[in-house]
Formats: sequence, C-alpha cells, structure tokens
Amino acid sequence: MSGLVVMKQMIIIFALIMAGFFLHKRRIISSAASKDMSALVLNLCSPALIISSMFSDLTSISRKNVGLVALIGILCFAFLIILGYTLTKILRVPVSQREAYILMTVFGNLGFIGLPVASAVLGPKSMVYVIVFNFLFNVVIFTFGIMLVKKGVEGVEQSWTDIFSPGFIACILAFIIYWFNIKIPADLQSLVNYCGNACTLLSLLVIGMSLVGMNLGSVFKNKRLLLFTAIRFIAVPIALALLLKPFLPDYIMRASIVLMMSLPVANMPMMMAEQYGKETTTISEGIILSTVLSAATISLVFLFV
Repeated sequence: MSGLVVMKQMIIIFALIMAGFFLHKRRIISSAASKDMSALVLNLCSPALIISSMFSDLTSISRKNVGLVALIGILCFAFLIILGYTLTKILRVPVSQREAYILMTVFGNLGFIGLPVASAVLGPKSMVYVIVFNFLFNVVIFTFGIMLVKKGVEGVEQSWTDIFSPGFIACILAFIIYWFNIKIPADLQSLVNYCGNACTLLSLLVIGMSLVGMNLGSVFKNKRLLLFTAIRFIAVPIALALLLKPFLPDYIMRASIVLMMSLPVANMPMMMAEQYGKETTTISEGIILSTVLSAATISLVFLFV
C-alpha cells in the first residue's frame, strides 16, 4: 500500500477528529456526553471491534506469524522503555517532567486510535497483530506503567486484577476464537458487529472533543516536545520499517507492527497520572501534539514500509 493511500485514509480519520472538535465547540455535544462516549468506546465498542475482527477468514495468518509478532512486540516495548529514559537525558527534560516523557515514549494509543486506524488502513487481517500489541500494552501499562506513576505516592494500592479491563478480556477471547477456529453463530456475530462498527466514529469524535479548550499555539511552540515528537513518531518507526523490510516480506504483518509504533501518545497514562495526583500538563500536551500531527506523521512513515 502506497503512502498516498495511507494519507487518504488518515485525512478521513483527521476529518472525523475535527468533526468532534467542532461539534463540541458549538456545544452540540456536551462534555458530559464526551465522557459517556469515552466510557462506551472503552467498555463496549472497542472490545466488540477486537472480537468482531476474528469473524473474518483468517486462515491465511499462521500461528507462527502471530508468535513472531508477539516476540517483536515484546522487543519493541523493551526498546521503548530504554528509549524513554534515554530521551529524558538527550532532551534535558526537567526532573518534574521525566516520568511524563517516559510514559509518552512507551505508550502509544493502540486501542483508541490503533484499532480503528488499522481496520481502515490495513483491513481485518491486520487485527490479529494489532490485538497482540494491545495485549502487550495492557500487560506493560499495568506493570511498568503503574509502577512509574505510583513512584513517590504514599497510601496508594493497586490490585493485579486491574489488568483485566474489558479490552484485555476481549483480546483473550479474540485469541481463543482465532487459535481454536471457533465458529460463532451468525446472530451473535451481527450483534457484536453492530457494537464494533461504532468504535471508529465514536473514538475519533471523542479525540476531537478533547482538543477544545486547549491552547494549541503554546503546544506547537514547545521546542522540546516538537523534537520529542519527531524522534518518537517519525525517526523511530521509519528506522523500524527499514529494519523489518528485509526480514518480513509479509506486508500486512510488517505494516501492522510499524503502525503500532507510529501511533500518537495514549490517553491512559494521563488518566493514571491524574488519578495519583501527578503532573498531567506535559502528557496532555504530548497527546494533543502527536494526535494533531498523526495524519502527517503516519502517512510519512508508511512511505518507508
């Protein structure tokens, strides 16, 4: 798939994001509705999209390929953790912002943006690989991520059961359906498909609504954040694409991995930081900048896939 095709898809996605921005700006959709829509996506639509993606004919995707992507995904997350600490030194990040920059480096928006973008750009066959990365995301964010956020916070307890979010459970169910080639009744498929089909629209509208009230001017003047964005969301995924090209001839597999490494900063680290009383301004600005630029950065990266 050429970079031009990806750019066209990203323009459509960006248009939906801007639709959310203007609908909220003109108070057609309220802040309360935005919060409810976020909960709906996280707890119903996104898990349904994960499961419904397994209803397609995936017999051409071997278990060997899935295992290979899982191994590459583990290496990617390990690399991002190391990169996060390295960038805080290279960019001379103030001590108060270091945790934020590490979180922004490690955790891309694999669920809220990754699922609908992969579905639109690469099609249903990419979803098995996307689910692998979402599974690893949940494991890493509720281990390394929560450890980093809780650092220095007293009187806070975290249960290991927190990892079992609806999205994580959906990943497990989807793997079971794929691995054992389970046939789901047509009526049940239709029900899940109806819920999953709403994921793309709702998730992108919510992202657009989150931009309202933000000072985009000051965000785009933050030189450190701009340099971070260029390294993390352009240089790193392009280097990965060039590295994988000789070893992974399967385009969908290769493109899925690169896409997962190209996605903008995730919302979950910000919500965790807010929950534990940590500084959230830096992460919020990172989410805004990387999301607004994602149509351009992802299109650029895919020229090298």
